[in-house]
Amino acid sequence: MELKEALENMVYQFAYTVQRDGRLHLCTRGLSALEDAFEALGWPDPMPMPEDECDVEGCTQSATCGTPTADGYRNLCWKHFEELYTPMTKEEVE
Repeated sequence: MELKEALENMVYQFAYTVQRDGRLHLCTRGLSALEDAFEALGWPDPMPMPEDECDVEGCTQSATCGTPTADGYRNLCWKHFEELYTPMTKEEVE
């Protein structure tokens, strides 16, 4: 594993996830070790992370669940994952 990849993995594990301007970001929240890591990676603080957002159009929540669907594999926030897997009532099926 390359040093940069290892540093990125540590930042992904320990940085804070926040919503800013309606989008998902990672930030340091003033922790000096994270600030140093962001600087070494050349990342702004906060760092936009659109690739970690829910795959549902218009949703900017963090994707916490991955699942196969009829449309392919999707990364979803908990709300959309629950909606996808909530059993339908008898009336909804008919």
